[in-house]
Amino acid sequence: MKKQTLLAAAILGASSLPLLAHAAEPIQTPTKAEVKQYAGDAALTTKVKSAFLAEPNLKSLDISVETTNGVVVLSGAVISTAQIEQAVDVAKHVKGVKEVKNDLRLKSELTG
Repeated sequence: MKKQTLLAAAILGASSLPLLAHAAEPIQTPTKAEVKQYAGDAALTTKVKSAFLAEPNLKSLDISVETTNGVVVLSGAVISTAQIEQAVDVAKHVKGVKEVKNDLRLKSELTG
């Protein structure tokens, strides 16, 4: 009986070694360049959202803005194609925006 218990404990212990080895991998911290890029993208997102708020005919609360490496992605649902065009145009003219990807949809398309 003791042999079986000892064998089971040995197998269990040996099977957990890969988990311990995996957990010991060092955590990679971002480089200064990566942090700078992230901060720049966050600032650009804020600039685009602020530009939207300055447009009285644009329902900017319905528009999500995400920025990666200067590329702005617009998503959400608005009430007209004119608002889609306006949002894209406003975003394109924000200093620092390299490209605008439009994933905006019409609310009428989403509700059927």
